[in-house]
Amino acid sequence: MSGNQQKLAVLFADISGSSELYERLGDERAPQAIAQCVGIMTGALPAWQGTLVKVIGDEIMCTFPSAEQAFHAACAMQRLVENGRYQDGSPMHIRIGFHFGEVIRESGDVFGDTVNIAARVAAKTRANQIIVTQAVVDVLPPALRDKTRKLMRAEFKDKPAQFDIFVVVWSSDEKMNQRVGTSAQRKS
Repeated sequence: MSGNQQKLAVLFADISGSSELYERLGDERAPQAIAQCVGIMTGALPAWQGTLVKVIGDEIMCTFPSAEQAFHAACAMQRLVENGRYQDGSPMHIRIGFHFGEVIRESGDVFGDTVNIAARVAAKTRANQIIVTQAVVDVLPPALRDKTRKLMRAEFKDKPAQFDIFVVVWSSDEKMNQRVGTSAQRKS
């Protein structure tokens, strides 16, 4: 690998139901609630050596030196957001997807196939879920691997092979962790 290439976990996390949030809170208070939730998500990064790459509206993109660190950070994000106190007292929900592989680092950003796959995995995720690829599961220690369940085989645009997708069981509500929805249910 050259100097600007390395193996990293690339994680996308975004707020589910942000359109409904705008309807409920209005154009002034909704961005404040979103900023608060994004702050909670990014607050989980330092403990697991995560690096915030960018904030894209109500979504964050970050990297971690290992899949294990990304796993722990994703679970921490879900718990912190679940327990957060928000503007109107309503709960906030996030969805997280990540992949592990080689990336190209350039000017504070990351590029490459790993980033594209991570984004596609995140797009399949529903509220309160963490979904990962086989590449992540393969490098997790056994105790964390035992907290994943195969969810499906997925096809991604412009990819000839199918990918095994796993859900991370991070809460005691395993039924919630096992669902995959339509794109309308995943992002609004």
